[in-house]
Amino acid sequence: MSDHEAADARPLPPITDSEADLRRAEARLASIAHITGDDYLYAALEALAGDLGVSCALVSVVDERSLARARTVAVVQDGERRPNFTYDLAGTPCADILAEAACFHPRGVTALYPQDELLVAMRAEAYWGAPLRSARGDAIGLVALVHTAPMEETPVLRQVLQLYATRIGAHLERTVSQSVNERLGRIVEESASEVYIFDVATYRFILVNKGARDNLGYTLDELRLKTPWDLKPKFSREDFIAYVDPLLSGAVPRLDFETVHCRKDGTCYDVDVKLQLLDFGGERVFFAAIQDVSSRKAAEEALRQTTRRLNAILNNTSMAVFMMDERQHCAFMNEAAEKLTGFRFHETQGRPLHDVIHHTYPDGRPFPLCECAIDRAFPDRSRVQGEDVFIHKDGHFYPVGYTASPIRDEAGTPIGTVIEVRNIAEDLKSREALASFHELLHSKVDEAIAQREKAEAELRQSQKMEAVGKLTGGIAHDFNNLLQIIGGNLQLLQKDLAGNAKAERRLDLALTGVNRGAKLAAQLLAFGRRQPLAPKVVNLGRLVRGLDDLLRRALGESIEIETVISGGLWNTLVDPAQLENALLNLAINARDAMSGQGKLTIESGNAYLDEKYARQFENVKPGQYVVLAVTDTGTGIPPEIIGQVFEPFFTTKPEGQGTGLGLSMVYGLVKQSGGHIQIYSEPGEGTTVRLYFPRDVSEEDVVAAPATDGKAEGGSETILVVEDDEAVRTTAVELLGELGYRVLTAKDADAAWAIVESGLAIDLLFTDVVMPGKLRSPELARKAQIRMPHLAVLFTSGYTQNAIVHGGRLDEGVELLSKPYTREELAQKVRQVLARSRRDRPAEAPRNEPASALAAGERLSLLLLEDEALVRMALVDMLEDLGHSSAEAGKVAEARQKMASARFDVLIADVNLPDGSGKDFAAEVRVSYPATAVIIASGDDSAAAGGDGFVQLPKPYDDHMLVEALERALRQVR
Repeated sequence: MSDHEAADARPLPPITDSEADLRRAEARLASIAHITGDDYLYAALEALAGDLGVSCALVSVVDERSLARARTVAVVQDGERRPNFTYDLAGTPCADILAEAACFHPRGVTALYPQDELLVAMRAEAYWGAPLRSARGDAIGLVALVHTAPMEETPVLRQVLQLYATRIGAHLERTVSQSVNERLGRIVEESASEVYIFDVATYRFILVNKGARDNLGYTLDELRLKTPWDLKPKFSREDFIAYVDPLLSGAVPRLDFETVHCRKDGTCYDVDVKLQLLDFGGERVFFAAIQDVSSRKAAEEALRQTTRRLNAILNNTSMAVFMMDERQHCAFMNEAAEKLTGFRFHETQGRPLHDVIHHTYPDGRPFPLCECAIDRAFPDRSRVQGEDVFIHKDGHFYPVGYTASPIRDEAGTPIGTVIEVRNIAEDLKSREALASFHELLHSKVDEAIAQREKAEAELRQSQKMEAVGKLTGGIAHDFNNLLQIIGGNLQLLQKDLAGNAKAERRLDLALTGVNRGAKLAAQLLAFGRRQPLAPKVVNLGRLVRGLDDLLRRALGESIEIETVISGGLWNTLVDPAQLENALLNLAINARDAMSGQGKLTIESGNAYLDEKYARQFENVKPGQYVVLAVTDTGTGIPPEIIGQVFEPFFTTKPEGQGTGLGLSMVYGLVKQSGGHIQIYSEPGEGTTVRLYFPRDVSEEDVVAAPATDGKAEGGSETILVVEDDEAVRTTAVELLGELGYRVLTAKDADAAWAIVESGLAIDLLFTDVVMPGKLRSPELARKAQIRMPHLAVLFTSGYTQNAIVHGGRLDEGVELLSKPYTREELAQKVRQVLARSRRDRPAEAPRNEPASALAAGERLSLLLLEDEALVRMALVDMLEDLGHSSAEAGKVAEARQKMASARFDVLIADVNLPDGSGKDFAAEVRVSYPATAVIIASGDDSAAAGGDGFVQLPKPYDDHMLVEALERALRQVR
């Protein structure tokens, strides 16, 4: 038992109202004075509650996060320590204590403060409280007493409560002070600066922080035997004592100086010292904060040496030369610079050059340093050239040409800047040139404002186009899925309604609408730069010439077409099919602008976009380009709307005669290809659209002509269709089924992987790109091809995002069929991918297929455990077609009875049943009827999966899948 517990164990009569009671309270407090931390608070409250005979005593402090709340730090109730809690001050007597002074409510306190949950819970009758104050008199908390019976107030009771409040307040303030000191000590120890504290009498070190100890190589015990002059070879004992005497005498508040420190290993380093006197534990001590400035000193010395070496050369050149240090302060200027500026070197030394001769615009506005191109040479670490205006010492402005270059040390680190300047006023020979120059100076502000407004407008336009592009890309994705469902089913209907001329005509019209919708979606994706490109290195001259016949048929005989191809035309990397569409769009727009009569000129040549031109536009890089220009002699475009022509759905054509997506598609293609597009037009004069594509130095690719045979050929291979949209999946399955393929289906990549793991033979994985689930389609394809090296993969999507398209281009070796697709396109693409897969695969050794587990003509007896009646009916029909008999059960109990009453060759069980698990029943059958083969059939792939060895039959399944599952299941028991 501790001392304070022993003291508390002695029962004392409650205080009445005598001086002896007050002395007894003082003695009690003295007996617990040695206790520290929270134990002191509890000991004080236990003593106070016992002395005054009350039910509850507590100490609260104001919550640091809200002055409207308080939190207890010690609570004693009915002689026991209770958990601390936080409470709102409003509506409690505690608020009155913190706001005013001591608070006494001898009786009826709960009725006075009905919102105080503690008083209500205790059914309190009396409440006494006193504030806890710091040494400065600030209220830092309160001590409160709560009793369940009325209590009379007496002077001695007030004095006792105040006595406890004073002692508890002092304890709290002392605890906080100790915590602050500990935190300050940790901050000093971990500081990046070197910190030294040493005695004013002996000059020996008392404390040296970790940063200093690590740099010096000494331990703290070793340093406590040393003095500052032991570390500073430039100071003797007498020199150092004399140097710090002004600090000791109070003549200066702090000493700042630079010196050298020596490490334990004998090496030295330059330091910057800030020394002052502080109170440390009640005694005056020296406090030194020190920075290692070796790197800065070395750089300054290197700059000084460079300056000395160059002085002789630079003072003999006619070019004005300035040299700046790493802070961009003037470290040197030659005689020509003094003559140019009117300033002597001593007037500019150590000052920023910008502040001396470059601080004001010619119109009188301040010239901020952040706008100074010359000053950027140092932070940008690059050479800067240009023309500007300087201010002479006498105040007049004069034009200069300048070159500013960073000075680097041996490691390549910039340590300063050299600036060469010449007066270019002499270059302005004539009066007109001088007048033009001064006019340029006075218009500089207007020009800067105009350039900024233009840049902001281009940025807003670019951001708007990007936002609309993302939106249209997402819309196109859903739109393509819908078109795929509609188009696929229309094509299936065509076969069903063959011979019905009226129905066929209507179906043709509907399919024409689907094709128009597909073109619209493709244009949306092109504008949004979400269309997967298949770029090739092409020669635009050959591409344009190859389109000559197509363009003439599209534009008609009334439009004259002139093609101009420059000699030596460079190659470029672009999707040829998309570029052909873009050129056709531009030609049709031109035809409409010319009302069917006029001249269309198509030009192609090489171009170079310099930095000045590129800076005028967002995301345009300077360099070599191949330009394709389309010019018409039409009506032109009004200037007030020319900035809108690339926006989607903007058109000047009458309603119903244009989608407004033609130029948007062209814009998206050019931007996605890393190019630049410009449009020039004058009303009544015609329009020119210029497409700039980056030059590609590679050899031209051979671009295969698109397949024109529309015949839809099928096959007998097995295709796994993975599609999360049920309607799209159903349509694809029916289209492939009509083409003769055996089709397996999965609603997502995880379900597809379960089928792959089941061991079913699959020739082609036909999967949507964008699907929900943890397993992404590209990862499914990669894993499936590892498991089945000869598996062909065909992706399909209405919007690929970034799964198989990067930088706007299809990944190498990826095959994609964009939605919506026709029956013919699907058939041709599937045959193409399968053929390529067979061509690329290595020759295989003949495989020995396992012998069939079914004897020829064998009739099986099966038990079907399935709670869905329609599913059972369909399965019974399939089994009858295969020549087998079956019994049905909708529940586990019913199946158990049938198994006991008859012999079955095979059990086909669903997983989730009304009265139990199909898998658990299957395990029971495996033990009790080992000759019965078991198949688990479920539409929930995660529920069916497991390491139990059962043959899996994923729903939906066809007769081929059923037969294969029967073979594998019977092979396990035979």
